[in-house]
Amino acid sequence: MPKRNGVGIELLADPTRRRIIALLAVCPRRPSTLAADIGLSRPATTRQLRILRSARLVCMHPSMLDGRVRLYDLELGARGVITAWLAGTEIGRPIALAFDDEGVLRDG
Repeated sequence: MPKRNGVGIELLADPTRRRIIALLAVCPRRPSTLAADIGLSRPATTRQLRILRSARLVCMHPSMLDGRVRLYDLELGARGVITAWLAGTEIGRPIALAFDDEGVLRDG
């Protein structure tokens, strides 16, 4: 079982999971395609996808072309949170700006 570095969005601290998320941000993919793209075995990739799915960062759905094929995609509601986490920010976090006496923004 892969080591879990955290829960929820913190799972993206793992570079393999970040690569999976980056690939899924481009388009939905099959587990076998993801495995080939990141250089992992299919079972190892499936375990990573299961972790991401349990954290509700990715979802699985049948292909529109072939209902037997399962595709993974980013969870629609998690896209903003994923983007903010990867950018090192938090959604809704207040921004504290410091101005000097003349109304000029100070550094730091």
